[in-house]
Amino acid sequence: MDQASGGEDPNKPSKKKSNEDEGKNKKLNIHIKTLADDMRDRITSFRKTGNKKEKPLIQHSTQHSSDPLFTQVEMPVPQPLFDDRSMNLSEKEINDLFEKMMEDMNLNEERKAPLRGKELSTRREMVVQYISATAKSITGSKVPGGLRNSRHESTLSSQEYVHELRSGITEEKLLNCLESLRVSLTSNPVSWVNNFGHEGLGLLLEALEKLLDKKQQENIDKRNQHKLIQCLKAFMNNKYGLQRILGDERSLLLLARAIDPKQTSMMTETVKILSAFCIIGEENILDKILAAMTIAAERNNKERFASIVEGLENHEAQQLQVACMQLINALVTSPDDLDFRIHLRNEFLRCGLKKILPELKETEELDIQLKVFNENKEEDSIELSHRLEDIRAEMDDMNEVYHLLSNMVKDTGSETYFLSILQHLLLIRNDYYIRPQYYKVIEECVSQVVLHRSGMDPDFGYSKRLDVDFTHLIDQCVDKAKVEESEQNAAEYSKKFDEEFSARQEAQAESQKKEEKIKELEGKIQALESQLTIEKDKLTEAQRLISESEAKIAAGPTAAGPPPPPPLPGGAVAPPPPPPPLPGGCFPPPPPPPPLPGHASIPPPPPPPGGGPPQLVFRYLATVHLLLFITVISLYTWQPVRGPPPPPSLPVIKLPYGLLAKKTYKPETVMKRVNWTKIVPQEMAENCFWIKVKEEKFESPDLFAQLSQCFSSQSKVQLANSVPGKTGGFL
Repeated sequence: MDQASGGEDPNKPSKKKSNEDEGKNKKLNIHIKTLADDMRDRITSFRKTGNKKEKPLIQHSTQHSSDPLFTQVEMPVPQPLFDDRSMNLSEKEINDLFEKMMEDMNLNEERKAPLRGKELSTRREMVVQYISATAKSITGSKVPGGLRNSRHESTLSSQEYVHELRSGITEEKLLNCLESLRVSLTSNPVSWVNNFGHEGLGLLLEALEKLLDKKQQENIDKRNQHKLIQCLKAFMNNKYGLQRILGDERSLLLLARAIDPKQTSMMTETVKILSAFCIIGEENILDKILAAMTIAAERNNKERFASIVEGLENHEAQQLQVACMQLINALVTSPDDLDFRIHLRNEFLRCGLKKILPELKETEELDIQLKVFNENKEEDSIELSHRLEDIRAEMDDMNEVYHLLSNMVKDTGSETYFLSILQHLLLIRNDYYIRPQYYKVIEECVSQVVLHRSGMDPDFGYSKRLDVDFTHLIDQCVDKAKVEESEQNAAEYSKKFDEEFSARQEAQAESQKKEEKIKELEGKIQALESQLTIEKDKLTEAQRLISESEAKIAAGPTAAGPPPPPPLPGGAVAPPPPPPPLPGGCFPPPPPPPPLPGHASIPPPPPPPGGGPPQLVFRYLATVHLLLFITVISLYTWQPVRGPPPPPSLPVIKLPYGLLAKKTYKPETVMKRVNWTKIVPQEMAENCFWIKVKEEKFESPDLFAQLSQCFSSQSKVQLANSVPGKTGGFL
């Protein structure tokens, strides 16, 4: 049987709640639903048919229709339906069992009323079906919601779940166990939940505390935390489970510690549970929740409402924003005392809520919560103004609050004390760290003095001096502020260090690439140097052979001719003089050497005439070797002949102040030379006439004609003859 997971019908409030709680629930728009909503339809759907062997089907919630664990389940019916035991039950026994069944199903009085009006036979059938289904669910029959194993699929009884949780299973098995337990807590009756809660609730809280204390949390640990919160939510979805959770001192503290903005899904479930506690819990539940949130925040060195406000800043998780605003409204509207409501609201605003509210993207659900927050704030402001004799002031504005307070104590006995308080505040040392801590301690002291929760004023007759040493407290606050700033600076330095370290690694990688390139180029240079050495050796050998050949030729009977001229620098090698013709015989001509790049090819030496003395033959061969050697050397040392470098371009003179180049005017006649000094553009001022003038506007042929007439270099006689009416004057 599915326990309810949705919201209760707002038009039909439960009789168990007072009218004040019902109005508060509607005002906060927090819907609370028990087992009644789903079970009412299921129980009233049981019909007595002619065929008593038919087994009614129970549909689980549609939200689980896609899960193979949540399929249609046949509620077992005894065979036959009305056996001797059921027929022998008296009407009183049927009614007692029927009341117990409805109580076990977590039905409220409104849901019980129509069921009590059923016929006796219908109630008898429902009791028999309930007893059979409950017995099998407790002993572990084959119904959905159980743990999977390799052999078959079965559900565990409540004690088997307790044994699984106590056995210390691995994280993966714990995740499967918690998922199955959540389904069982949702689908089984209250008696099953009651049986599990005797030992199971403590095991769930111990597992949650162990995971929260873990410093290095893996992904599987975060998933197990979320499943544990879901199991606690399913466990408290009835009157018994709610009482058991509120009776355990660890539950509220662990739930407060589970408010983690980094885990949005788990935080959403947690703040919803705390919101429900504020609405339907016991009378002093608000103090317990605030105390738990304070302890949890002190463990993390945060303000107690900082995590809730931080959850509102996550614009990507809209459900979390709605849940956080629900919790804020539940906390702020729960106190009956106006002063305490204003105190809690101001604390939320001081933690950053004032800055976040204008930035929230309003959705339909979030808009409702924001509207509730603003309406309650306005109502409290009106109530406060009535207390202050209908004087309205903007409580968020420091100047207005000061003037209001000053006017309230003016010309009264409180004026001197108020002035003394202000004078003492002026004595606070102007230190970056110390001043905020002083105001923080003073604010805490004032709030504790003013917001007395006992309903009684302090003992004003106590004449002794308030002996409280705040030095140690102030020092601790200052040290804490310095530590927080140091941690913030350390985080910034760590970020800068990571950036610099990454840049250094990139520079090292780039430097390594450059070094590898340098080594590669050095290898190429060494290869070229070795090749050059080989070529030099070859050149030396060729020179030696030529010298030997020349020596042999010179030692012959015929004097050798003059040596060939050296090659022209940078140009083609001049061909040697042709050897004299050899008498008799003919040697084949040697192949011509390849032409030099960019030069005409060297003509081959003429073939020696046939026959002749051996001295001429040696001379001819030496000439051929010399030509070949010169050609080889030219190929290795040739560089293209470059012409002279072009003349440097004239520097471009940049005109100042956006001045454009002036147009050059060439008159038709030769003008007189005027004794003037040419203006240098770079020496002109910004407001110079020549910077702003636009002489093109005055350009006209008539003006040029007049200038030529007046300043032409022609003689006065010629000028007078050329212009009629003029007698030779200059003008």
